Amino acid sequence: MLLSSDLRIRLGRYQWQTSQMKRGIQKGSRRSKMFGSSLDFSDFRPYQPGDDVRQIDWNVYARTHRHYIKRFLDEQELSLTIYLDCSSSMGLEKEKWQAAKALVAAIAHIGLANDDRVSIIPVSPDNVPFLHKKGVVFSNEMVQQIQTYDPTNNINFFEKLPQYRQRKSMLSFLVSDCLEPVDVMINQLRVVQSHQQLRLVHLLSERELNPVISGDVKLIDVENDSDIVQVSVNRQVLQHYRERLREHCLSLEKQCSERGIGYVRVSSGQSLDDILFLEMRKKGWLA
Repeated sequence: MLLSSDLRIRLGRYQWQTSQMKRGIQKGSRRSKMFGSSLDFSDFRPYQPGDDVRQIDWNVYARTHRHYIKRFLDEQELSLTIYLDCSSSMGLEKEKWQAAKALVAAIAHIGLANDDRVSIIPVSPDNVPFLHKKGVVFSNEMVQQIQTYDPTNNINFFEKLPQYRQRKSMLSFLVSDCLEPVDVMINQLRVVQSHQQLRLVHLLSERELNPVISGDVKLIDVENDSDIVQVSVNRQVLQHYRERLREHCLSLEKQCSERGIGYVRVSSGQSLDDILFLEMRKKGWLA
């Protein structure tokens, strides 16, 4: 089970925070800085010719002998998209792939529980997207669809990403292991970033963070089976690997920050509670 009943209840108490709100096709449950016709009172302003006389507050008129209009907070929906990296490296370890799918499901459930319009895009020709659904009633359908997703061979997530871009999205999450050159990833993210907020969830497995291999081994690139390296692994080699990985992650985080892209690095060994309620709340993404 990707999401337990208890976790769904707790997820429903939070909502995604974003500074970019714009009108959707239908009303949602989010309060914007604009004024509209919800039931939540904002303030009064003097009546002006052309205003709807039904909005005049006659109780205020009785006290002041002046006409004032009631103003209410507008309700807007957030268009939320989650892109899932379906490349071979994401599915090499079952724990990592399950963690990625559970994370996508949790992000989507928070949106559905807040009447956001949610789309899930598995970047792969073999998996079916979950498109433009709104309301917690679709949560079970969403989870069932995610459970059908499988990794796809010969897919480069960031290279293909612009082809799957949802142009009307206001907030997008990308769940990926980010095992590609930083400059390539950033260039592709810039294409997708236009007129929306991006948040990159960098998911690595415990074995990727701290490999426990030694001796003479053959390393095969799962994204390209023809790329094979013979190497003798010792403590110095592992230390060099960890340093290179750390530099890669820091460079990616720095360049994301410079371009206004949210970034968080997490491990498949972490619980969803830690990732969502600690890591993402600390970033100010969730409230």
